[in-house]
Order: sequence, then structure tokens, then C-alpha cells
Amino acid sequence: MDELYAFLFAGLFILLMLYIFFGGTKTTYPINETNISGKVNLKTIELGNIAFKEQKLEKKEILGDFRVSNGVFFGKSSYKRRFEIEDYILKTLENSTLSFNVKDTNNYGELYIILNNETIFKKRALLGNYKLNISPRKENVIEFETSSSGWKIWAPSVYDISNLSIEMDYSFKEIPRYTFFVPEYIYKNLNKCELLFDFISADEEFNITLNNQTEYSGIPEFPIKVVPLENIKEGKNLISFSSNGEVKLKNARIRLFYYE
Repeated sequence: MDELYAFLFAGLFILLMLYIFFGGTKTTYPINETNISGKVNLKTIELGNIAFKEQKLEKKEILGDFRVSNGVFFGKSSYKRRFEIEDYILKTLENSTLSFNVKDTNNYGELYIILNNETIFKKRALLGNYKLNISPRKENVIEFETSSSGWKIWAPSVYDISNLSIEMDYSFKEIPRYTFFVPEYIYKNLNKCELLFDFISADEEFNITLNNQTEYSGIPEFPIKVVPLENIKEGKNLISFSSNGEVKLKNARIRLFYYE
């Protein structure tokens, strides 16, 4: 009899444990379906046609007219001028020349031209136009002076210089950059963001970056290209296009898909 009660209590204990582990009340958490079943809206930001290629450009800087002289009884008069060249020109500088005109001279002495402490011209200069190839840097100093008239003590050596100028040939490629704004309510409910454009031509691969992160690099295989934009952020965004070659795109636009 005692064994019967023992088996009975054991069975009841087992049933109680099964109820606790498998039959008790379950705590459930609702699935947040916000932004899943809602209506999707579209905001389009037009960028238009995009074309970029390397351009050959020239820049001429006029430094002016002046006189230099030097004589035993007349003293020395020289010319000194500082000039700067922008970094973007220096990076692609192909040719640079110093040009001037000797408008008048008595040829009693030699004409000296010093660029950044290096003599680049030293001789008696006749009347006429001169062009010298130079290798400038970011900050430069150009100097003109003449040697003394020496034994010709009745007059100094004189050079009248006009139209002194620096001429530079360089390449320049403007990188297309566009800024656009993503409002808070769109960003928080964003489904996806993409760049869409009609591909016209490219002779080399081109890059598309969004907020300094590369989103695409290559040459599209089809006329219409869709590029997913992963590095979108709330507020101000910057998208840019770059290539070593010539690229033409049309109807470029950014599309923001977001839930109501």
C-alpha cells in the first residue's frame, strides 16, 4: 500500500514539473511592424546632367613696368616682386614662362634676372621681347637688376622693362559635387536610398562617393544604372563624382523611399 502511494505521489510530482516547464503561462512580445506594412512614399532629388573632363587652361599674371639702373655716381636701383601660384595650378602645371619687353636701354651693363635666388638671365639685352621658361613654386620672388656702367662714369647702366608677366599652362578638372538634405522624418522611416542615372559614355572608370565613402566604382554595362546609397545620413549629405577620364551622365537623380 505504501508503495502505491509512493508511485502516486511520484506521478503527481512529474505532472507538476511538466506543467511548470511546458504548460505554464507564456510571456509573448508583439512584433513591431512599424515601417513594414505602411505605405511607401518617394522623394526625388534632381541632379540633372553630369559631365566632367580635363580642361587645358592658361593663366597670365601681369607684374608691371619698371626701371633698373646702376652707376658709380648714381647708385643702384633694382626691382623685386613676390608672387604666389595656387596649389591646384602647381599640381598640373605643364609649362610656365616669364615674359617681358626691354623698352629702352643704353646697354652699359648686363641685365640680371633672379628667380628664387637663382640667376636665370645674365647678359646685355637688346631692345625687344623676351620669354624665359621657368620652374616656379608656391611662393616666389623675382628680381631684376643691372651691373654697373663701370668706367662709363657719366651715366648709369639703364634698362626700362615693360609688360613683365608670368604665363602658366595647366590642366584642370572640376569634380561635380552636390549637397542635398534628408529631413529627420524621412531618415527615421527610410526604406532605401538610390542614385539613378542614364549612362552616356566614359573612357575610364569613375567613382561616386557619398559623405566621403565610395558607393560605386566602374563603368556601367547598361544604359540605365541604379546605385544603392548606403552611407546616407540625416541632415546635409554630399555626393561627388570623379574620374581620370571623360564621363557623361544624364538625368541623374537621388530617390528616397520611406514609409508613412
